[in-house]
Amino acid sequence: MPQSPLTIRQVEAFRAFMQFRSVTRAAEQLYITQPAMSRLLSDCEESAGFALFERGLGRLLPTAEARVLYDEVKRTFLALERIIQVTEQIRAQRLGALHIAGAPSIALNCLPAAIADFTQEHPGIEVTLLGDTSRAVLELVAGQNYDICLVAEAIPYPGVQLKQIYESPMVCVLPLAHPLAAKPVIRPEDLADELFVSYPEPNDARAAIDQVFLAHGVARRMLYESQLSHAIIAMVEHGVGVALVNPLCAHFARGQVAVRKFEPAIPRRIFLATSKTQSISPLGAAFMAIVQRMLGAIPIP
Repeated sequence: MPQSPLTIRQVEAFRAFMQFRSVTRAAEQLYITQPAMSRLLSDCEESAGFALFERGLGRLLPTAEARVLYDEVKRTFLALERIIQVTEQIRAQRLGALHIAGAPSIALNCLPAAIADFTQEHPGIEVTLLGDTSRAVLELVAGQNYDICLVAEAIPYPGVQLKQIYESPMVCVLPLAHPLAAKPVIRPEDLADELFVSYPEPNDARAAIDQVFLAHGVARRMLYESQLSHAIIAMVEHGVGVALVNPLCAHFARGQVAVRKFEPAIPRRIFLATSKTQSISPLGAAFMAIVQRMLGAIPIP
């Protein structure tokens, strides 16, 4: 007759006995009676198919086979305890990984600060941050490779949905000693014939800026371009010219350049890009709460 396989309860009884070397204490550990414990040990031995104990003088003594089996049981229960610990840490959002991607204007500004706050609230979480073009970021979303993806352009992409999470008007940045820095509000006519550092074409920010200056009949001297707001701000800081930039980048550059309100307003937006087939993770939701809190605290000129 084939032997019955070991049950979890039998293994638990065997482990408890090997720990305490006492049927009574092992029974107390498992909250069962002594006869029930004795029965479990006998069943365990029968299922194993070899002697686990030597019986004499009312005592059970482990055999050499029992000691070999116990070594494996200990390793198995240590692994199980580790699984339980990991489960508890994941539930408490203290274990896991968060992959974040953003357009450069976002990845180089608020995201590092948001990550710093996030790691204070969720120690132990691994965080990866990637900065790339909005289109490249959307490809990551479609491939479900990243948890949080933020873009600055509403580019339609298959399998991706966009949700606006921030809007603020572009601002004018000038060298700190520039005469126009004395004005609280800069208008297109103030920048007539100024050396202007621009975004390149094609770029939706460039198109929006050009449209405003064209509507006001104001010409600019555009000799310098960069696709990166950070590079534009750095050029302005070094006196190359003036510029209109993403308000988020300008906020983090205060003290390096003069930041002034620009009218008429040219709105810039940030979008959360998510997969249409995959919901945001709990860690991702916790991180986004920090990002939105941070964005909401940024003053608008």
